[in-house]
Amino acid sequence: MRISAAGGINFISRPVQMQSAKKVDNQEKTSVSRPEQRLNVYKTTGIAISGLSLIGAGIYLIHRKNLKAAKNIFTPLPDTLLAKSLPENIQGELSYNHKYERFLEFLNNPPAENVSGTGANSVVYNIPVLDNYVLKILKPQAYIDPDTLPINMFPDNVNLGQPVWIHPQNFRIMLLKKVFGEPHSIKNWSSTIWDPGIKKGVPVSEQQSLRYYNQVTKIANMPQSTFDNLALQIKILDNAGKTPASVMTGFKIDSINPNNLMVDYKNNRLNVIDYFAKNKPQHQNSYLDMVAVITDFTLFREYYDLLTPQMQKKLIKAIKTIDKKSFSAAVKTELDTDEKKFTDFIKFIDKLFPVANVTGRNGKEYIRQYGVSANYMIELLKSIRCNPEI
Repeated sequence: MRISAAGGINFISRPVQMQSAKKVDNQEKTSVSRPEQRLNVYKTTGIAISGLSLIGAGIYLIHRKNLKAAKNIFTPLPDTLLAKSLPENIQGELSYNHKYERFLEFLNNPPAENVSGTGANSVVYNIPVLDNYVLKILKPQAYIDPDTLPINMFPDNVNLGQPVWIHPQNFRIMLLKKVFGEPHSIKNWSSTIWDPGIKKGVPVSEQQSLRYYNQVTKIANMPQSTFDNLALQIKILDNAGKTPASVMTGFKIDSINPNNLMVDYKNNRLNVIDYFAKNKPQHQNSYLDMVAVITDFTLFREYYDLLTPQMQKKLIKAIKTIDKKSFSAAVKTELDTDEKKFTDFIKFIDKLFPVANVTGRNGKEYIRQYGVSANYMIELLKSIRCNPEI
């Protein structure tokens, strides 16, 4: 059931006042002949028009007041397990104008046009009645321990896209704080790595390469404060309280998938989402995680090879800037700068997730395995750091 924002009430303004004023003016003109009398009539008519304008303004303000009241009709939530499980602030948002009914309808059947992002394990939807939250639904094949979901792990004033509610009868359905921006990835990143339809990787296209180039060079030009804030987010995740099933403190960011870095170009913000509890000694964050996710190290060589020589030079310069700003941000926030923290994590992931090789558009074969890709990026960073010409 859909309810209009105005509660079904529409006000249509018509030029009634001006028509009435003209009628008075015409009547007076037909009965007055002398100039001085005509002048008095015009003065009187002006007062009449002004009065009618004030009356019209008063009616408009009353209509505005009624419209505002119509937008805030109290419709309390039902006494159900699901409704009572929602956080109090969200209950408050949904307790007006039948929003809860619309929310429940959306929850049961989220429309495809509201999809804001998809990944290998989940789909995320924008919610029409909750501007500051998104609905995340885990796919059936996605393995997850519900005890590792970070509910109530962060202060209310911190927005890391964390879950704030889990469906009491289905832990695969949850509400997350909405992080504004767009995913830092090429279109169809996941299916480029592995297309389940054809059961193999897909080569990077020239269009994807240009998109990547434009995004990375824009991020490199963001101020140092952008990188400082990103490092601070990771530091907050490092120190967050343990989830019930976690054997270590804090959370590890996903530095492999650029879909999990949200970029707000308008406000120069980089935000991490979709992190996981640290359960292994190899699950540690470092400044290289920042560089890795921004540069999309897994596909970097393919992007680079499809660019013009001039673009390649600008891209390498941008990556040098990103590396420098990321390191500086890590030092400021006391985020780990030990390269080994990143390489240990990649070695651990490398054993778990094999990545298929692919033949690029240029006929060149690329080894996409995470360990090979990470080593290439690390060696590239070492070479450009000491090159004064870049």
